[in-house]
Amino acid sequence: MYAGVEREKRVILVGRYRSPFTRRVAISMQLLGIAYEHRPHTAWSNLVEVRAVNPVGRVPALILDSGEALFDSSAILDYIDHLAGPERALIPPREPERHQVLRVTACALGVLEKVVAALYEQTMHPPEKIHQPWIEHNEDQARSGLQWLTSLPPSAALTGAAFTQADVTTIAMYDFTRLVNPRLIPDGVYPRLDALAAYCGDVAAFRDTRPVASVDQASPSLEKISS
Repeated sequence: MYAGVEREKRVILVGRYRSPFTRRVAISMQLLGIAYEHRPHTAWSNLVEVRAVNPVGRVPALILDSGEALFDSSAILDYIDHLAGPERALIPPREPERHQVLRVTACALGVLEKVVAALYEQTMHPPEKIHQPWIEHNEDQARSGLQWLTSLPPSAALTGAAFTQADVTTIAMYDFTRLVNPRLIPDGVYPRLDALAAYCGDVAAFRDTRPVASVDQASPSLEKISS
């Protein structure tokens, strides 16, 4: 049980940590001390189970004590921030801190979407159907977002002295990108993000949810990454 409020029942998080969307929920729950059972299903190998909790068949999903399921990582994160209360929420309730965290989180999600789009183009088509200009377009957008993130002023975390959703989502994106497309992150090009990744690597919530290189044998590059 992670430090925090004791619960008679644990909520259930559905989705592998290799999905950065699932992972950002898992990191957030651990930082906030919300215990959960983890079911590492994928929409590729466990589509029936995933559709049972999300009709669209995507991860992550969060099954509540009541049996009701929430889906889409942003909706789940909003819910767990509500559980944690305004003083501990990873997206601050007050301005200007709120919009500062939201804009960094939005950029990190934008980079992640572009990394995923390039990945899907390379893995979901036969070789003769891959459109290299589309891959390059998405990768160039990802690099632009990474450059903006690394240009943020130095601090213990991206937007302040304590972890926020900006840090959680940025590291979920960064670790995933290094796993599936490491040439997008050459050594030393994004020092601000390298430093944050190293810092977070010693924090249990990040370390214990680190994605692994192994992939689903039925789907060589896909986790059905979802949202």
